[in-house]
Amino acid sequence: MAIGSGFFGFRREKPPALVPFAEAKPRSFGGLLCDGVVVLNPGSFAALLDVQARLQAERPDMRVLLTLNDRAQAEYTSGHAVDSHDLDVMAGEEFADRPPEFAVRLANLRAKAEGVAVPRGVLDWETSGDDNDPVTINRDPEAALRIDREKDSLAQFVPVNEAADALAAMPNGYFASDLDPMQSLALARHLETEYGLGLFGIGASVLGFRRAAVMDGAVAARLARDVADFYAGTPVGAAEALTALLTGRDWLLLRYTES
Repeated sequence: MAIGSGFFGFRREKPPALVPFAEAKPRSFGGLLCDGVVVLNPGSFAALLDVQARLQAERPDMRVLLTLNDRAQAEYTSGHAVDSHDLDVMAGEEFADRPPEFAVRLANLRAKAEGVAVPRGVLDWETSGDDNDPVTINRDPEAALRIDREKDSLAQFVPVNEAADALAAMPNGYFASDLDPMQSLALARHLETEYGLGLFGIGASVLGFRRAAVMDGAVAARLARDVADFYAGTPVGAAEALTALLTGRDWLLLRYTES
């Protein structure tokens, strides 16, 4: 897998320290159902990509899922999304009066996502003053993810084969104007099937995807047209601008929230 593709001239820095959950399990609003490590002071998006690739290579039978922007907010809204969609409730239960289980959450997410179409036109291309359109966030992921503000990132080792299913480790999309967890799963499945882009991260507003090889111009152009179709109000020339950014890269960031 190409590491940090698209970061030409990037200066290599000291790799972030990794602290296993077994040594110091992080406190999380919704609770963590998978093992993993805390990535301390990631420093840059390229460093996060390096860490994710290394951890993934060491665990071919699992999927490594990172937290991206605003970990605390991502965990908070994830906890509420799980509750509001009853993702931890087993059939026949009125509520989950027991510790949550990953297998139950994954099964519920899959079941609720049956028949859910790839979301198209649900979100606006951008919201005024937020610099959150796909071209902007993929041009400058450091600013979009506010990496300099992140003290750490969680890397969960999710026991699934398909990258899209790793979403069950931190399902998100709590507000009515966001993609809900089932829509995000449909989107992740689509990108994995059509482009080999597997889900590798989720933040408070952004989903991260990457593939085994960098995209050539043809793949980038097809993907860019697809991304342009995901959002409403896509401006003229946006797909071409996105194509230029994605060519030669192995990753994609997409906003799944209203703003």
